[in-house]
Amino acid sequence: MRNWLIGGGCAALAACAGAAEPVPLWDLSKDAFAATTGRIERVEGRVRMDGASAFAIPNRAFPDASCFTVMLEIRFHELEERSTLHLLDQRVSDTGFAVSATKWGAVGSPLATTVNGVSYGQNSFRATSNQVWQFVLAVRDGAVATYQNKVAGPQYLLRVTPNLEPLWVGRTQARKDLKAVSGYELLSLKVYGPDFKYYLPGESADTLKNGYVGGPGWLVRLPVKADAALPRVLYYGDSISMGYGSRFNTLMQERAACYHWCHFIGHVDSFPGAAFEAAAAVAPFDVILFNNGLHSLHWTPEKVADAQIEAVVRSMVRAFRKGAPKARLVWLATTPHTAKGRPVTGLGELDPVVVRINTLSEKVAREEGVESVDLYALLKDRLDLAAGDSYHWSGEAYQLIAEALQKKCDALLPPRGAAREEVP
Repeated sequence: MRNWLIGGGCAALAACAGAAEPVPLWDLSKDAFAATTGRIERVEGRVRMDGASAFAIPNRAFPDASCFTVMLEIRFHELEERSTLHLLDQRVSDTGFAVSATKWGAVGSPLATTVNGVSYGQNSFRATSNQVWQFVLAVRDGAVATYQNKVAGPQYLLRVTPNLEPLWVGRTQARKDLKAVSGYELLSLKVYGPDFKYYLPGESADTLKNGYVGGPGWLVRLPVKADAALPRVLYYGDSISMGYGSRFNTLMQERAACYHWCHFIGHVDSFPGAAFEAAAAVAPFDVILFNNGLHSLHWTPEKVADAQIEAVVRSMVRAFRKGAPKARLVWLATTPHTAKGRPVTGLGELDPVVVRINTLSEKVAREEGVESVDLYALLKDRLDLAAGDSYHWSGEAYQLIAEALQKKCDALLPPRGAAREEVP
């Protein structure tokens, strides 16, 4: 996994004056389709499309699945609400890649990138009706990155598993709750091979240090700075971890390189041990902070037995230990469930569920020799800092959490200046 970082492999395009223009391996303006469906109108190198039409780019345009670039320009006609488009699709089960856009409503339009059958993140779809939308999917030595209108999106360190399928453009599957985008015009589409890397002005392999590495069921955000001399910390949690994360990263920036996995276990009948082990093996972690957050509020006594809750927590502990055998584990008690509305006048009606889960989880932590930080006690008397939505908190509360975690990590991490093993 650690060998998938940017660098090596395909050659970068020469930036010096007089460098030859890269030659695409497939160009919409002149090259033949591998196949088509529906009605395809191709005029002067442009293609008019609708939700019932699609075309395929030959597989030979992708000789190296770890290094290729797809660049396109589209003019959408009317972007209707609750419409969808599978823009690029080369998937077969858990191989290949895809990019799909969903227009859920007037505001908010997710753009999802799928690699090896797993969807990673959903950054905003920045297209509007009757304007040209520029999109680039750049895969550089296993680093998958997207760009819209010359703005960089997320970067994922994911090895695309190759297959022999062509790349389909516009192959949108019907859904009951969504309709296909009614009409659009492809102005340009070019596919480049391993002799070309796409970067925005000022970007380079050295500037793109922050991204994600993932696999089936897991996605870990990498630190901006991963100095080999620094210890490493992984913090696992739900949206609460998103709230305190940037503050915690700032507090720890000179002390450790911090990695983040935003996730939760919402069921008790099966545990994704392989995902936990793989995520814990991303780096040689010294400390792993974790809890299961408020997504477990349906684990009431009549639905979930004490033994089932204990089994989930024990499975988390043992999977993390298997993936990161040298890491010190720290269980974080889940924050309170609060009453809704502002000002917040008390704890929420489901707070007894939180207390029960915390009690059982802390019991397992003690039995397994796991450290703990009581985030419940930290905030139960600070309801003035609650956000008012029953779950989240204000910036001041997230700062308190970050400081509590910094204090615990500082006590568990190797002494400052201690030698670290090099990461390949």
